[in-house]
Amino acid sequence: MIPKNRRVPPSATATDAAHDDRPRHSIPDDEAGGSARPGIATLARSVFGALLVIALSTTVAWAARRHILTSPRFAVDDIVITGGHRRTEEALASEAGIAKGMNVFALDLDRARASLLRDPWIETATLARRLPGRVVVQVTEREAMAIVALPAAYLAARDGRIFKRLEVGDVTDLPIITGLTSDGVAQDREGTRRTIVRALDLAGDYERSPLAAKEPLEEIHVSNGADLTLVVGKDGTMLALGQPPFQHKIDEAARILADLDHRGARAGLVLLDDEARPDRVVVRTR
Repeated sequence: MIPKNRRVPPSATATDAAHDDRPRHSIPDDEAGGSARPGIATLARSVFGALLVIALSTTVAWAARRHILTSPRFAVDDIVITGGHRRTEEALASEAGIAKGMNVFALDLDRARASLLRDPWIETATLARRLPGRVVVQVTEREAMAIVALPAAYLAARDGRIFKRLEVGDVTDLPIITGLTSDGVAQDREGTRRTIVRALDLAGDYERSPLAAKEPLEEIHVSNGADLTLVVGKDGTMLALGQPPFQHKIDEAARILADLDHRGARAGLVLLDDEARPDRVVVRTR
């Protein structure tokens, strides 16, 4: 029975419905559960493949590392060392912990460099590999320029740094710097360094003067923190020069000593350190 006031569209007749094969209650694929298992399987295959690749890569890397660390091809057969003067090549190689026959890749170059820099004579060091079996080492040695009495004797470089204690076999034909103290060095290392540089500059000025040939430099004394006095000649004439510039004061000292020598006198002390009155010179004869 068809309810009143309802019409059945021609397209909805029983005949048409019988021939309509469209699904009436289709279930979405993602709800049916049939495609879930294939997705998990694909993921599992991807994970397995990634793990396999990682395992193979690790194995290859391990094998390659083992090969280069054990192959005789990469054994050190040549050690080239330059820049050493106080240390022989053999001694420097030993200090660096490098020997022929060692594997070139097994060498810890940073540790070797640190070992070399523990030698007080070595200022800089660079190391490099040259495959298949060469190690190149280049060092720069410090040059001792003065002996510093603290009261124990130490060596100082041109940059004013005290770098080692004076030992048997070390160079001793150097200017001696006195007047510094161990406490003063410990409390003001940078100030001490600048004072030593100033003393070395003064020594250089004096050595270039004509006076140096007749009155060799024996000692540079530091007083009042920075005032400098030269002790020259075998009888220890003292030239109190105070603060820089020094060249004019050295020239004046040379003139005074030459004049005294002409008169047959010897100076014990020449004071040229009056900064307020630089033209004032006091001479004390022996």
